[in-house]
Formats: sequence, C-alpha cells, structure tokens
Amino acid sequence: MTLQPVTLEGRLVRLEPLTEWHMPDLLHAARDERLWHYMFYGNLAEVEHMEAFISNAIRLREAGTDLPFAVIHKASERAIGCTRFRDICMKHLKLEIGGTWYASEHQRSGVNLESKYLLLRHAFETFGVLRVQFKTDIRNERSRQSLEKMGAVQEGVLRRSAIMPDGLIRDTAIYSILDSEWGMVKQGLETRLSSRNPAHIEKLLDNAFCISSFLPGNG
Repeated sequence: MTLQPVTLEGRLVRLEPLTEWHMPDLLHAARDERLWHYMFYGNLAEVEHMEAFISNAIRLREAGTDLPFAVIHKASERAIGCTRFRDICMKHLKLEIGGTWYASEHQRSGVNLESKYLLLRHAFETFGVLRVQFKTDIRNERSRQSLEKMGAVQEGVLRRSAIMPDGLIRDTAIYSILDSEWGMVKQGLETRLSSRNPAHIEKLLDNAFCISSFLPGNG
C-alpha cells in the first residue's frame, strides 16, 4: 500500500506536498545557521544543498517511503520550514515523523505544536497506524522536552548511531506514541492549542482534514 500525498489544513499552518517551487521561501527560512546544529542535512541555506534536500525528498516520496511537506505559514502564505512522514511501513502500520525544521522566527510560536497535531491525527485516524516514532539528537534538549511535553515516551538511546556533518558521532534518542496512547495525547494537544486560541480546535475540527490529490507544479 502506497500512501498518497495529502495537504493538511490548520489555523496557523498548511502542510502541503514539498516541491521545487517552495525553494525560494525555504532558502529564506534556512538562513539562520543555528537551525542545522543537530540536523543531518548540513546547512541548507546554500542553493545546491537545498536543491539536493528537495530532490532527495521527492525521490523518497516517489519510492513510497516518505511523505515530505512544506510548512506554509497561512498569514503570509510563505513556506517557513519542512516536516515529513518518513520510514513509512504500512505492512506493520508504523511510520516516523521527522526531518522537521522551521525558520527561527516561527519557533515557539505554535507552529510546531499545530503541525505535530495535524500529522499525528492523520497518522492515527486516517492511515490507521499503530505506532509513530520520533528520533532526535541526545544533545537536543529543546526537541526532547517538546516530545515529552507532547506525550511521547522515550524508549531508549541508540549509542554512537550516526556521524554528523561536522564529524561528531551522535547518540540518538528514540521516542514513540502508540495508537492506544493517542486519545490521551490528542486531548493534551487540543488543550494546549485551545489555550492559545479558544476557537482554534473548533475551527480545526470543522475543517477536519483537507485531503487533496497532488499535481506536480502545484506549490
């Protein structure tokens, strides 16, 4: 079973299939070199690096293992980052949410919280997965705190699991949320979202998911 690209609609953001048309916005979003300290990709602020990142993401989508998204800030209609479903395995009903980054000015703004909510709800309620996994550099305290606050459970640490672009050998923390835990996690996320805007959840639920077929060239 190959999962088809979709567009997920929220109040702050729209997650739409990543294309080369998003590159100008993403290059602008990537300009803060601090974004890449814990990322495998290296610094994506260079044109050739961003081109390779997007091309590889599209290749993985065509192979059926990933569904990469551009994160569109709805107020400005500009791409401000990326996220994705990756390592999709529908035989065993599991996938990973990763490859996530946002422009510095949109961090701690509710963008990540809403994006994770949209992705998790789609994974559990539309794809019907049993497990969603997350991986993060053990040094990335902000990412780990965010996952734990969201309700993800740390399962362990993969020691000396990867070589970073700067040559450092990193340990990787593994987190997950299971289908049996989703109801409680969802309630917590909706409470946090509604505390930012009381009308937020009502609007999200009214919109539900905006699922659209993907046509190449549609930004």
